[in-house]
Amino acid sequence: MNYFLTFLTLSFIIFIYINPVSAFDYPNYDKRLANKEFKTATFSLGCFWGPDASFGALPGVIKTRVGYAGGTTTDPNYQIIGDQTETIQIDYDPAKISYQELLEKFFVSHNAYAEPYSSQYASKILYHNQSQQKAALAFKEKLETKTGQEIKTEIKPLKKFYLAENYHQKFRLQQHKEFKKYYLTQMSFNEFLNSPTITKLNAYLAGKGKEEWLLQNLNDLALTNHLAEQLLKINKIDPAACTNLCQTKPAAEVKLEQKDYSKKSDLKTKLNDLEYKVTQLGATEPAFNNRYWNHKEAGIYVDVVSGEALFASTDKFQSGSGWPSFTKPLVTDNLIEETDNSLWMQRTEVKSKKSGSHLGHVFADGPEPTGLRYCINSAALKFIPAAKLEENGYGKFKYLFKKEDD
Repeated sequence: MNYFLTFLTLSFIIFIYINPVSAFDYPNYDKRLANKEFKTATFSLGCFWGPDASFGALPGVIKTRVGYAGGTTTDPNYQIIGDQTETIQIDYDPAKISYQELLEKFFVSHNAYAEPYSSQYASKILYHNQSQQKAALAFKEKLETKTGQEIKTEIKPLKKFYLAENYHQKFRLQQHKEFKKYYLTQMSFNEFLNSPTITKLNAYLAGKGKEEWLLQNLNDLALTNHLAEQLLKINKIDPAACTNLCQTKPAAEVKLEQKDYSKKSDLKTKLNDLEYKVTQLGATEPAFNNRYWNHKEAGIYVDVVSGEALFASTDKFQSGSGWPSFTKPLVTDNLIEETDNSLWMQRTEVKSKKSGSHLGHVFADGPEPTGLRYCINSAALKFIPAAKLEENGYGKFKYLFKKEDD
């Protein structure tokens, strides 16, 4: 018995030595979406490699996979596909992207008016329920009425989806061997296939999606600095230029829970949700859709939490960033600056000294005379008009606007 136990112990040690347990920490993007409820859409629109990338890039799409569907042949494969069609399945968050929007992407991504030259590359919408069927039929009818052309897309119920061979899954990513090796030495192929991170990365490596989408997710893909730089360059983005981005995590993606207010209950009634997310949780409001980005009235901007005087309209300029921008602070001592390593880059975060509120970032790409650009969230600010400085306790700053008042 002792010899048997010794043998098992040695065998286990040898196994661990040959097959070391990975210390891979799942990407933040996967963690955030691990328990996300989703719906599924199934489309056929030609070779499935391209749609796997183009749909995968869309915000709200959680993960994709390619396979065969729409026919009667059982257990098809790439060599013996029978009457099946190359197909993509898409798991999506209906709170972020609608089935209607997926249909729009479907029809602009291929020529649905042409006869397919084989069933393998036919145009099909394979619906999962009556709601999808109704939406697809209505969309098709609308396009035909608009164009006066007959759409050849077949709309039918999904009977069965057969997963394609491994080498077809996330094909664009697998062509980049360094990226493939990096992930597949740390994930099983099943984990690779079902990873939202891999879905996004496959899209970005194919050059799909908008630059802002890539930059927003870059810090959550668990890439090394080298691979992050490679990804940026593939998308024709200069890594050095990324340091001028104002954004952090979009406020719309930050969910407020009761625990967020537990230590700051006084702010719960003082601030609205957006103001709280920005100032207390470091989120970023939408560019070009905030209260002060294009505000031109004379006056000063104070901390929405503490009332500290922060910036003046006399130092405000149009930066094109979509957020209020200033060349300098009104009272330098009312600000503190800290190193921010989020979003895969090193930047300088600006906070209000008294309240500790997150305001934004400062960059060295502004106009003269300072050469600085304080890129600040409107939600962190409250505007005091020049004519009301005295009554609001800011009379000492009236001198700034004497010329404008004359």
